[in-house]
Amino acid sequence: MNNSLLALLIAVTSTSTFAAEPAASPPDIAFFTQLRMDYSQRKGFKPNWNMDDERKAVFDAYHAKDYKKAFELSERWLAKCPVDSTAHLLRSSAAREIGDLKSHIYHQYFAYALMQSILQSGDGLSPKTAFKVISISEEYAVLRAFGANVTRQALLTGAVDELSCEFPGIGKTTRYFDASIPFNAAAALLEQPKPQP
Repeated sequence: MNNSLLALLIAVTSTSTFAAEPAASPPDIAFFTQLRMDYSQRKGFKPNWNMDDERKAVFDAYHAKDYKKAFELSERWLAKCPVDSTAHLLRSSAAREIGDLKSHIYHQYFAYALMQSILQSGDGLSPKTAFKVISISEEYAVLRAFGANVTRQALLTGAVDELSCEFPGIGKTTRYFDASIPFNAAAALLEQPKPQP
C-alpha cells in the first residue's frame, strides 16, 4: 500500500463522520508493530492462526455470503487475534455488504496498517534486509495485497523465507521474510509437555 493511500485512510478514519470502533485519532504504524510483537510474546502464542477452526468459521460464513454472520464471528475472532490483517480485510468487506461504513473503513485501515508495519521492518530484497513477520500468514497477506503470485518458496538458513513471485506490472522478483519468530514459536509449542490422560 502506498503512503498516499495510507494517509487517505488515516484522514478518513480520523474524521468525526467515520470514526467508529477506534478512538478519535488512529494510532501510528509504530503502534501496530508493537501490537504484533507483543502478540507474538504471549504465552502459548500460535503463529499458524490461519489453521484455527474459529477463524475458518468466519471465512466459511463470508464465502457463503452470510455477511452478517461473518461480521459477528469476525468480531470474536479479532478479539482473540487482533493482528490477523486478512481477517480485518474480510470484516471490512462484510461491513460494507451490511452497510456499516464506519467498520468498513476502520478495519480496512487496520489491515493495511498491520501490513505497513511489516513493510517498514526491512525492504525484503535480501535475507539480511528481510521483512520481519510473526506468522507465515503475514507473508502471504502482504503479497496478496500487492496482487503477487507466489511461484516458489524456499527456507534459507536463519529461518528466512525466500519467495519467488510474479507481481503485476513488475514481473518476476524475489522477496525475503524473516520467519524466525513463527519458527521459534512453533518449536516452543512442540516442546511443551503433553497433558497426562
